[in-house]
Amino acid sequence: METGCIKTIAILGSTGSIGTQTLDVIRQHREDFRVSALSAGNNTDLLEKQIREFCPSLVSVATEE
Repeated sequence: METGCIKTIAILGSTGSIGTQTLDVIRQHREDFRVSALSAGNNTDLLEKQIREFCPSLVSVATEE
């Protein structure tokens, strides 16, 4: 894809099946996408890894702990 324009994307449910698959596609096309936000239910271990890798500006998690 040679558009010269980076697309900004928010991933809702980033630790679930569709969210992790979406992030796999983004990994293959880093020059085309920037992850601006991630949200997850309660898998904070995986969410933390995603935060470190993609450095989003906004993160949301459903569980307090």
